[in-house]
Amino acid sequence: MSKLKDYFKIYESENTRAVFEQNEYEANRLSLIVILWCGAILIFSWVLNLAGVFTVEKQRMNILAISGVAEFAVPIVLYFIYNGKKRWLKYVMVITLLFVCSQLFAILNHNVILIMIIPVLLSSRYFSKGFTTMISILSIVLLAGASAISVLYGIVDLNFFPALKDGTVITVKDGLRASVTALGISDKKAVISMFVNGFVPRMLVLSIIGYIAIYISKHGHDMVMDQDEISRVSANAKAELNTATQIQNGMVPNIFPAFPDKKEFDVFGAMYTAKEVGGDFYDFFLIDEKHLAVVMADVSGKGVPAALFMMASKILINDRAIMGGTPSEILEFVNDRICSSNQAEMFVTVWLGILDIETGKVIAANAGHEYPAVCRKGEGFELLKGKHGFVVGGMEGVKYNDYEFTLNNGDTLFLYTDGIPEATDSSLKQFGVERMKDALNNAADTSVENVILNVKNEVDSFVGDAVQFDDLTMLCLRYNGAQTQTESEE
Repeated sequence: MSKLKDYFKIYESENTRAVFEQNEYEANRLSLIVILWCGAILIFSWVLNLAGVFTVEKQRMNILAISGVAEFAVPIVLYFIYNGKKRWLKYVMVITLLFVCSQLFAILNHNVILIMIIPVLLSSRYFSKGFTTMISILSIVLLAGASAISVLYGIVDLNFFPALKDGTVITVKDGLRASVTALGISDKKAVISMFVNGFVPRMLVLSIIGYIAIYISKHGHDMVMDQDEISRVSANAKAELNTATQIQNGMVPNIFPAFPDKKEFDVFGAMYTAKEVGGDFYDFFLIDEKHLAVVMADVSGKGVPAALFMMASKILINDRAIMGGTPSEILEFVNDRICSSNQAEMFVTVWLGILDIETGKVIAANAGHEYPAVCRKGEGFELLKGKHGFVVGGMEGVKYNDYEFTLNNGDTLFLYTDGIPEATDSSLKQFGVERMKDALNNAADTSVENVILNVKNEVDSFVGDAVQFDDLTMLCLRYNGAQTQTESEE
């Protein structure tokens, strides 16, 4: 008994219970519509039979119509009482429909054989393998019963009788059944012949349809469960990605102003990832009271692997810079450390500069990264081209070169990743360096934060509805000059 209950059980989780309940409600509504249509057709056929259009024996048709309408009334009333939201309604609705269809088939025989398919197909909409199996078996049993009853009612199909002798003439006088019997064919032989030639083929066809209905029902049930599993995995992954996003955002400086007590410079950075997490990163930190390190980097690839590589690279650069040395020495150390265990064969482009806060002098090294843009006070932004080195993580033992430039009072340094100039619109046209410089120049006299926001707005306006394929990361530093003791006190 427990195995039978399990067969009828709809396996559901807390997450899918509402889905299956909604499915039952929708299936009950479909059953109601089918019952209403069948009831209307039954009444219409009854009227046509009374009018003489159909030639079914009137007493049998009257009994069928009245009993059928009465039987249909039960599931209709129950449906509206419970608003179609009880799971047991399916048993009342589909089984009632099956009984009425069987009665109709018993009276009209082969003329309405297709009606026996309706309850079987309707049962598959409930996504219950056990329920569909039960309806399929009942359909075959009632098909057999209706076939036998049809013979007792005197409905004869000559195609199912034993072959008559050539030249035999059937004279219909007292009815077809009596005429056939008068030929010497026994009722027993006729019933067996009709069973073999009529019922068995119908049973086989209905069995195949039942098998298909059971498959559809089980597949629908499994599809809901699979979708729930996918949704739960997706939700867990999304939650993990949200956590990873928070961790990654916490890895880069995001509190501004970053150094309220340092009047020698203003700095602002922003990172807009193409996915939940990305491979770009910026960083700035004080090595000591006189030197500020500024980093802009872009990891190969996207998503979680790039984010993990980004965090490892950032930590290595930060830790090594604190130990002292020039940018080239720092990058050489980081490159060798990454290459020693770089099984993923990823790399990162890095621009690293160290600003002397008192003099404005910058020592920088470039490991395959974009050229920075510098705006001299009162002038426009231009790219500052220096010596390029190989990417970090690409090959062990690489040597990098330092180069120098000086920021005067009011000068601005802008660092970025290739996601800015390579941003594309729907026609695959790139934003480009010139548009980037125009966007920078339009906000050159504003705060460092507004400089970045203006570039982001210009990129968004250019890209439009096109998908963002690359991370957009920017950092803007304005040098205000060394502060005297009096100025700092003020």
